[in-house]
Amino acid sequence: MPEASPFLRQLDDPERVFDAARPGPEPCVLLLSRACDTELDPVVRLLAGAGVRTARLNAEELAATSLTVAADGRSVALNGRPLSPTVTWIRHFAPTAVLAASPEGAARRDTARTAFLRDSWQAAAGQLAELSGTAIRPDRPGVLAQLRLARRHGVAAPHTLLTTDPHLVGEAFDAPRVVLKAVHHHFVEPEPGRLHGIFPMVLDRAALGGGPRPGPPVLVQEYVEHEAELRVYFVAGRLHAFEVGKSDPADPWTAPERLDVRALPSPPPRVAAATRTLAAALDLRYGAFDFLLSAGTPVFLEVNPDGDWRWAERRARGTPVTAAVAAMLAELHHRAVRELRDHAT
Repeated sequence: MPEASPFLRQLDDPERVFDAARPGPEPCVLLLSRACDTELDPVVRLLAGAGVRTARLNAEELAATSLTVAADGRSVALNGRPLSPTVTWIRHFAPTAVLAASPEGAARRDTARTAFLRDSWQAAAGQLAELSGTAIRPDRPGVLAQLRLARRHGVAAPHTLLTTDPHLVGEAFDAPRVVLKAVHHHFVEPEPGRLHGIFPMVLDRAALGGGPRPGPPVLVQEYVEHEAELRVYFVAGRLHAFEVGKSDPADPWTAPERLDVRALPSPPPRVAAATRTLAAALDLRYGAFDFLLSAGTPVFLEVNPDGDWRWAERRARGTPVTAAVAAMLAELHHRAVRELRDHAT
């Protein structure tokens, strides 16, 4: 038989892999995101103040990360630290940020090696979530499915088409203006760490004639005249709403200083009801909901299950969502710890 590789020999040697785990893994909240995800920094500080330990796994650092999951599926050795994840929250954990390293330690862009590394970490993230007491994932149906769901539950939603040929669909809309937006994320990452924004645009219907034919799939949506735009954060049943004024749909990413953001004491009752209805239908613990108020009627645009909140808090000069997120994670953590103790006894 051929000699086993060092990789396989290490897996076959439990004494070597789990030396660090012998004192017993510490229950902790596991956060999978990006190093640049500053939303999580104040949350971690609040959790630490409440005595809740956290561990962070950043996509940019995966090539140098050591991870082993015990055979019982309840303990993890992360960079030598023995852990028992109580809650795993996957936010902006993007394997596209991974750049493989050569055996000599230099960064490399070996296509097959990097692709395997990215795919493997994507699968590992899902399995980490499965072994936690609670998993909060960024999974969501596409925007068209969200809009259909909203209408099915009696929530107004704008007429929207997915197309590779925007120049062909102008006549399908009655509104004089339309919104052109990405089908999926607002960013692409052609190389690790180099993000390109693909932001929504408001156009006259006549302007749909330009661009390649056919092009990438995009969403074309009727522009809804409105008196207010609201961002509502659903955090484990708690609602925190902000009224957002902007001159361009891309302002939250490209010109946050231009935003006019006002925290509301509570969302309007019809918006609150729509948020709770859709959060329940989508089985969400966390979600950032976007609504327009048109003649007093809430019009649902979409929900982002890993949507950022610090941009709104900074402009409104408060931290209600940060506090609510920390409270949610602490509550889930303590519940999981109690269950672990009950199981042990």
